[in-house]
Amino acid sequence: MESNPYEAANTEAANTMGQLPYARIAPTPIKYMKQSYRMIQEQYFLFFGITLVALLLGALAPMGILLGPMIIGIYLCFLAREADRPVNFDLLFRGFDHFLPSLWVMLTMLLCNVVVTVLFLMLAGLFGLMFVSMMQANGPPAFPAYLPFVAIGVGYCLLILCSILSIAPFAFCFQLIAEHQMSASDAMKTSIRAVIHNAWPLALTFLSISFFGMLAALFCYLPLFFLMPIQIGATFVIYREIFPKNSNPNLAV
Repeated sequence: MESNPYEAANTEAANTMGQLPYARIAPTPIKYMKQSYRMIQEQYFLFFGITLVALLLGALAPMGILLGPMIIGIYLCFLAREADRPVNFDLLFRGFDHFLPSLWVMLTMLLCNVVVTVLFLMLAGLFGLMFVSMMQANGPPAFPAYLPFVAIGVGYCLLILCSILSIAPFAFCFQLIAEHQMSASDAMKTSIRAVIHNAWPLALTFLSISFFGMLAALFCYLPLFFLMPIQIGATFVIYREIFPKNSNPNLAV
């Protein structure tokens, strides 16, 4: 019998002290996105609608107050699809059953992102002041007129990179809450341990998936909306490979 590509991978870590074991993955973003599409292709437009509604409702309140439950609701839909159970909008709104854990995770992610962004801007400002001081001390430098624009572009790309990496440790919090009903602190600790264990392949994978999203956004954002269900599904496929299904019966739903 052909193996199911959405079944969990074998874990390398021991299941000790009640912790979920986690496996090591390979940096293969195209493979994960293909598996994501195969997983939802029969119900693609349903998942497209669920994702669109979730993001629109999540944007109605500041600081991710509504976005967290909506993301959990999306992953509840993916869990149902994985188990071959019915997927519907009612399942999406069950994410509000985990409102408080999702809120704490979102606020923690926001705080980390703000701290990293402020530090980056302070460093960029410091380098800018040093450059201006050197110009004043040594006279007008001989560099192309377009160089400042290149520097701004590179700085913006680095800022996006730092922003993505600042929230990467929380990549699996919402999936863990959705599947195992973990508290915010347990979900964050478990996610951070797994991300550290897979730091290099996850960094390459998430940056590649984000790059595809930025390319899609260049075409008036419309292709990005159609890509988002596949991107979110790819993060679920990655989650399932790292955290094998029902690997800890004491924690599993």
